Amino acid sequence: MDFSLIYELASADTSDAGVERTYRQFLEQVQLADRLGYRAVWLTEHHFLPGFSFSSAPELMLTLAAAHTTRIRLGHAIVLLPFAINHPLRVAERIATLDVISGGRVEFGGGRAISESELAAFGVEPDATRAQWEEALRMLPAMWSGHPFKWESPMLSIPERDVVPKPIQKPHPPMWVSATQPSTVEFAARHGLGVLGFGITAEQSNDLLELYRREIATCRPIGAFVNNRFALWVHALCCPTDAEAIAIQGPNLKRYVEDVRMLFAPWIDGKPPKSYQWFMQNFAAGYDQMKAASAEDIVKGGGACIGSPRTCREMIQMLADAGVDEVMLFMQSYTTPHDRIMRSIELFATEVAPAIKSAAAQRMAG
Repeated sequence: MDFSLIYELASADTSDAGVERTYRQFLEQVQLADRLGYRAVWLTEHHFLPGFSFSSAPELMLTLAAAHTTRIRLGHAIVLLPFAINHPLRVAERIATLDVISGGRVEFGGGRAISESELAAFGVEPDATRAQWEEALRMLPAMWSGHPFKWESPMLSIPERDVVPKPIQKPHPPMWVSATQPSTVEFAARHGLGVLGFGITAEQSNDLLELYRREIATCRPIGAFVNNRFALWVHALCCPTDAEAIAIQGPNLKRYVEDVRMLFAPWIDGKPPKSYQWFMQNFAAGYDQMKAASAEDIVKGGGACIGSPRTCREMIQMLADAGVDEVMLFMQSYTTPHDRIMRSIELFATEVAPAIKSAAAQRMAG
């Protein structure tokens, strides 16, 4: 199993100084992860969500990380693919440029945005996002192929152009999609795309992984190759003791759940668009349980990886047993102290990761 970091660049301090500090600490944390052998750092893309996320230009933060690291992979997860937010031509150019700058270390993840506040601000019709997302995913490998590109469809017309630069990675960087519901996991598998599982619990991962592996075996890839990998977002913090980890990160976990509920309120309390209906209903069903549960109960139920090295090993091993390929550790939350995050990055690398046995290794041992 691979370990990576994922960021929304959250901060309870929304002042200019707070944002600058968040960015600076992000770089220090990624540099440490690079030295300790983490596979990747992933950055989300969000807009108009002060406190919750200051990651409105993740391609710039990843460029900064590229200039100050040597090995760690740079994951753009996700690029919002509705055309009014990110035109496919600009996506292709930015990802390829980052790949050149980083020496071929980019991982590309595409998604369609999941909040009314973001989509409405850019004038995006929610039920149009899935079709635009799928069309952009089909365009990008062709733009990166080395040949002049043109496109004609009812949604978008692009005259023939030579899209430059081209990525260093040939034929192109690995392609992933964000997934919050079974239909997206199935789409990813059938089209040879890696899954970035957001909002998927450890319990749900078993069934979704089974679906993914079954469908990807007979896939017809959108890209030039199959990226058969399943990564999972995990709220995390590793400290010497369970009590310390819960005291620091427990309140942030609970606040995150409340903020996501407020973010989804227009669609949960109103009428969600058809293509978002399953996720909104699923989140609403789990919200009451999450709100009533203590942070300790959430951890015990497999909903977060917050605790001592022993507690974190047990949680991560459960995911490895299910067949998860990569855990994306979400540690930088609203008030999580920088020094505790640095210590946690070290503990995951030195006391958690070495003890995890992959499902394949256990089958061989058995």
